[in-house]
Amino acid sequence: MFHKYKWLILLLCGFLILTALSVCKKKQSVAVPPNHRVNNSGDREKTELQYRLIQTELLLVKSNEPYLVIDLDKNRLQLKLKGAVVWSQLIQFLETDSQEVRDFVQRFEGEKKELVRPLSDKFLFTAQKKTPDSILTIVSEAVKTKPELMQRDVPERFQLFWNSNLILEVRTEIMGKPKEKLKGTIVEVRHAIQRPFGEAHIILKMTPEGALTLYRSAQPGLLTLISLPN
Repeated sequence: MFHKYKWLILLLCGFLILTALSVCKKKQSVAVPPNHRVNNSGDREKTELQYRLIQTELLLVKSNEPYLVIDLDKNRLQLKLKGAVVWSQLIQFLETDSQEVRDFVQRFEGEKKELVRPLSDKFLFTAQKKTPDSILTIVSEAVKTKPELMQRDVPERFQLFWNSNLILEVRTEIMGKPKEKLKGTIVEVRHAIQRPFGEAHIILKMTPEGALTLYRSAQPGLLTLISLPN
């Protein structure tokens, strides 16, 4: 009788063993999710980035000099002095996709993973005349510039430059006139030459008032802190 059913018994034992192993694997998968290490790694990177950001801004606060913050996590630009916000403006990307933003961030950080760069230059393409603005009077005290020097033209389009071919372009909805037509053409040609060799260029849309304040405050040498998206 035993010999007659021994194969059936062996198959049944094999099935029970496989079932037991399967249950054990499922329990392990519940106890330790497959993406557990990935999540831990991602959390660690975010923590390290936040620490770097805090340490960097502490140094800027101690410098007692105004600085610009490009906050790509909250889509906001800010001017700060001693850690206090002097001016803040929501931004909207225009003709700029997510890859271009990532390219800008990577080029800004560079190989040394820096979060701060000094502004190297700026250029105003088109603008229209503007009467004095009370907001600029407040900002002028922070950036140590006479108010009358800031109360000039409302930008229609301008660009800010940092080393490593970093360009932040700002546009508004107003209709302006060229400020320096020949020089503007030269700047455009230079961009066309540099672009194939690596140029990180993002475009923002802002209110005329916000663009006016940013342009007049962004003097060459202004330290710029980039706050990266999570």
